[in-house]
Amino acid sequence: MTTKVLTPDILIAGAGIAGAAIGAGLRNRGYSVVQVEASNQPLDTARGDHLGPRVVETLASWNLLDVFFAAGAEKRLGAKWVADGEVIFTSRMDDLPVPHPYYIVLNHNLIATAPLDVSLNDPNYDYTLLRPANAKNYETGDEAHGGVTALHVATADGQDFTIKPRMAIGCDGRTSRVRTACNFKIAKAYDYERPFAVLFGPRGELQDPRNEITSYMSRNGGVSRIPRIQGQWKIGLAIDKADIGHWKAADQAERQRLLAERAPELASMETEVAGFYPVIRREADHWVRGTTVLIGDACHTVHPARGQGMNFGLRSAARLFTFLPEPSEMANAELVSTRLAEYEAAVKPLADQQLDFNHERGLIMDCAGPERMDTEIPEMRAIAADPDAHYRYRMTMAGYADQLEAP
Repeated sequence: MTTKVLTPDILIAGAGIAGAAIGAGLRNRGYSVVQVEASNQPLDTARGDHLGPRVVETLASWNLLDVFFAAGAEKRLGAKWVADGEVIFTSRMDDLPVPHPYYIVLNHNLIATAPLDVSLNDPNYDYTLLRPANAKNYETGDEAHGGVTALHVATADGQDFTIKPRMAIGCDGRTSRVRTACNFKIAKAYDYERPFAVLFGPRGELQDPRNEITSYMSRNGGVSRIPRIQGQWKIGLAIDKADIGHWKAADQAERQRLLAERAPELASMETEVAGFYPVIRREADHWVRGTTVLIGDACHTVHPARGQGMNFGLRSAARLFTFLPEPSEMANAELVSTRLAEYEAAVKPLADQQLDFNHERGLIMDCAGPERMDTEIPEMRAIAADPDAHYRYRMTMAGYADQLEAP
């Protein structure tokens, strides 16, 4: 069978959250793009589903925000933390001096399919999606300064392709083959002790016109009530590994009892189990190798303690776009490599600081005992009592840490 050769300006490996958004964001910019995705199954809808104000600003600049709202996205205006029935900390977004002072909430699978459909249905976009496609092997070489020079794939309908990109973006997740092929190393790794359990349930009497996340804290453990679209709540909580079987077997009454131990406010909530997820930290030593760059989970997996995983990836993508050469310059591998190196130098140091802080918060959430209350509640009260610290916290959560002056 004849192998078809494609020579795009940009190869995007992966069509999940980051890959799909990047693909759609590149339309109307003059680049030719080939996107490769191994699976034709929808993403797990129980995973992350909130995009922060900085990402909302990016989506607006990519002419995608209306697409997300058309897909059913709702606004979330903040978050609050409750201990023993008392609100001890609030994090409002709607009074911040930013263009879009709100999160948007959309189910995880729709965050990927909405922009992917935009790319596929734009007749003026030089865009090819190969899905499902088996990536046989990546080639790297000096002509790409150690980056990807070719990818050989076979599609489900029996076609063979060789893709020879001028630049490659690895958005292929925590087990990234792009990362392996280009010999990136894992610089920071940690396996958190406690997996996350995720439940779904109707809002019922637990209505909230602000659509805020409410995190309940108690000496029996924490639990978060997280808005979803179409009148649902998502319940997220860290549990002991030994308790997974019990949660799987629990009936409605038992789940209500278990939730009530952590948050009496949730005692009457009806839920169904959506999934259990191990949590790991994996951060690559570099984000760039020659003409290849990693984005999202391919270069840093993030503990869900602060809900920043998707947001880190998409904020990085927005910065990446500002460093890309013009389409007419993409054949210049030296220039592409230089621009990507400049991107890494400009973006990675601050991201590393934020990732370290997120890890610290993850370690606190990983703590099963009452010492979490003894540590976290005084910290939150101190931030809430200091207007400048409170503002800095909220701006950081909104994605604007780079616009704050150094302390």
